[in-house]
Amino acid sequence: MENSAYALLPLLGVLALISRVRENRRKKNTESKLEETRPPSFELPEETNGLYLDLLQQKTRVWQKLIHLHVENQWRHGVYEQENYIESTFQIAENTDAYYRYILTQEDVHFESCILHSFPKEKTTDLFVLAAHFNNLLTFGKVVVDVNRQIVLFTYQNEVSFYAVYPVKIEYHLSRHYHISKDIYWAFQKLLTEQEEPAFIIADLITIQKNNQENTN
Repeated sequence: MENSAYALLPLLGVLALISRVRENRRKKNTESKLEETRPPSFELPEETNGLYLDLLQQKTRVWQKLIHLHVENQWRHGVYEQENYIESTFQIAENTDAYYRYILTQEDVHFESCILHSFPKEKTTDLFVLAAHFNNLLTFGKVVVDVNRQIVLFTYQNEVSFYAVYPVKIEYHLSRHYHISKDIYWAFQKLLTEQEEPAFIIADLITIQKNNQENTN
């Protein structure tokens, strides 16, 4: 009797293994069905057909959207079809206008504004320091000091395919680029005209923005 009981142990082990495998499969199937009913965690596109356009079609869509925004808002601008960019004029400070360019390359849209058209060479180091302060703080765009051309630019770029799928982001990023450029212009003018230290300029700017935010709230 005792020997026959030991003889059954391997069979019982196999049956337990089969039962465990079936239970795991049942759990996986249940988990899969539960996951399928969950909403996606990523942002849904505004225009799903933008997903199925090739790059040239996406580029055409974004270009048309850019032109439409300028015409609809009656912004001062020029369209340069062959060069694939639009040049706009906006007020960057009181009694001061600046040029903004929106350039379509093969895969990206570049936002570009000229903060300084020239600067004295002896101020180059201070300009780089101020630009570095901004770039450490910014989550959108980049301040570029171009020594060869002696200009300072504020640039941002994103993929054409992104704007083809989320066209409303074009206007949002145009606005964001513009408002940040005004702060950058103010800071660099303060550096050149008032000879203030870059660290103090950034501290003043942060204080101003904080006060503005508190007043708005």
